[in-house]
Amino acid sequence: MKVILSKKELQREVLAEMRKRPGCETLEAVDFQYSDLRADTNWTLYAFTEGRIDPGALRGALEMTVNKLCHQYELRAPE
Repeated sequence: MKVILSKKELQREVLAEMRKRPGCETLEAVDFQYSDLRADTNWTLYAFTEGRIDPGALRGALEMTVNKLCHQYELRAPE
């Protein structure tokens, strides 16, 4: 059973997970788009940097983080 989180709670969890990945320790922000059309999760992740993070490292961190957390968390539907 997945845990339903607010946007701020999910941002905190995802940012902490992504910062564990080599090359992404200085990642500044992440955001989500809510979608009830996806089968595995109801959110899509976006990361924002100022160009200080290697694009390959960022792509890898995004993929690994989504693969890990999409099975644990759902984003609370916007009101």
